Amino acid sequence: MLIEVCAGSLEDCLTAQEGGADRIELNSALHLGGLTPSLATLKLAKERVKLPIICMVRPRGAGFCYSEAEKEVMRLDARLLLEAGADGLACGALTADGSLDVAFVAELIALAHRFGADFVFHRAIDVAQDIWQIAEQLIDLGCDRILTSGQAATALEGVEILVQLQKRYGDQVAFCMGSGIAADNVRQLYEATGIGQVHASFKAWQEDPTSSGQAVDYSYGVPSAYDYVSKDKVLSLKEALR
Repeated sequence: MLIEVCAGSLEDCLTAQEGGADRIELNSALHLGGLTPSLATLKLAKERVKLPIICMVRPRGAGFCYSEAEKEVMRLDARLLLEAGADGLACGALTADGSLDVAFVAELIALAHRFGADFVFHRAIDVAQDIWQIAEQLIDLGCDRILTSGQAATALEGVEILVQLQKRYGDQVAFCMGSGIAADNVRQLYEATGIGQVHASFKAWQEDPTSSGQAVDYSYGVPSAYDYVSKDKVLSLKEALR
């Protein structure tokens, strides 16, 4: 089983390596579902971490239907991240009706492959209109991997679709299960689906006493805290897989 850590910082990348992860998906703003990371974070992570680092390319939260101005930013972000050593791009783009934005995704796949990097279509597929059609389109475009929860809130809830995706297309594209993956369900998911890759955030909370005041509050999730990768949770999942 390959373990991918969803990291939101340089510290998360270091923790992922210490915990024995196999790959990193590097983001910023994980509380928004993950946005494009900074070049500084990627460059320092490449210096200090030996794991492959896949970089999110997503300019904002709240969906995956992008304007032309947003696509301009995404194209440049993608190229700069690849030039800085990213081992792959994680990106998804849909049209307003929930179909695949074929031309734009094809452009980004070609860009990643020119740098010898992977292209991962992320969980935009979980809000798409037709997951089967999009899976087939992505295979035709040369997508390397699809990250999905089976169009459910968690992979455990979407297990039936994950099983069918692997049966239909697992010999043509790699699948990675994401959302709600933990030590207490990872073996069950693997045995049910046969999918040998999992993606998780291993989230814990660290206090920052400056996040709130009497009238102003910048905290989210847990009050006066921010999320980070827990080494203990990574180790627990690895132990469960043994």
